[in-house]
Amino acid sequence: MSEETTAAKNPSVPQPRPAASGDLSREIEQSMERQPDERIRTVRLFDDCYRCNWWVADKTPHPFWLVTGTIRKSRFVRVTKKNDRLQIDDIGSR
Repeated sequence: MSEETTAAKNPSVPQPRPAASGDLSREIEQSMERQPDERIRTVRLFDDCYRCNWWVADKTPHPFWLVTGTIRKSRFVRVTKKNDRLQIDDIGSR
C-alpha cells in the first residue's frame, strides 16, 4: 500500500505541505519597510521560512575590507507567493 493511500485513509497521518517555491530572499528584502540607514539581509532557513535582519552600518573608522554594523531588528517569517504577490506571516521576533 502506498503512503499516499495510507494517508488518505488515516486522517491522523500528517499531510505533506505543498513544496515551497524558489528562494524569495531578494523579493522579501525589497518588500520590507526600513529606515533610510538600514539594509535588510534575508536568509532562507528551510522551505518557506526565512530570517530577516535589519543592519545598520558602523560609522567608526575601520579597514575598508571589514564591514561592521549592528543588527537593529530581527524577524522570522513564513513567506508564500500567491498570484505574484508575497504573503508574509511573522512567526517570531528577537
